[in-house]
Amino acid sequence: MIIMMMLCIWSVMAAEDQSPKAFKVGDEFGWRVPLQNDTAVYSHWASSNRFHIGDSLSFVYEKDSVMEVDKWGFYHCNGSDPITAFDNGNSTFNLDRPGLFYFISGSTLHCTSGQRLIVEVMHIHHHHHHDQSMPPSMSPLSASVSASPSASASGSSSASIHVASLFPPFAALLLALFYCQP
Repeated sequence: MIIMMMLCIWSVMAAEDQSPKAFKVGDEFGWRVPLQNDTAVYSHWASSNRFHIGDSLSFVYEKDSVMEVDKWGFYHCNGSDPITAFDNGNSTFNLDRPGLFYFISGSTLHCTSGQRLIVEVMHIHHHHHHDQSMPPSMSPLSASVSASPSASASGSSSASIHVASLFPPFAALLLALFYCQP
């Protein structure tokens, strides 16, 4: 019984493994000039997704192009010195590093009308907030748990944030218990 439970837990946690994903930019809207009242369509799309190293972006378009540019090129809609440029109507870009990627249409008019995209690729580490006063060997959770009762209010909110980060494994355990009952 215990072995079956462990197998169920492992299978649920393995399902949560982050395999590389292929994202179609703009979903069904694709890569095209936004409507006048929806110039933030690509900002909204990017903010509703989480991008990781190994994922890819698929730009689908007609009679247009897509360019990866630097930050300056993005904000000035300047594609005169692109990092990468595509014009084949169905272009795939691999996200191979953490950080920001900037994309614009090769048409300045399209870009200034909102056809541009910033994608932030997550770092490999899942903990984004590190306490500089904590020794390197001590995890944020153990520091929060070992804090004295006289800890400051910011210490207790830090503890609740770190305890909340335990939710995914706990949820996996609950799902395993629910789905793997004999």
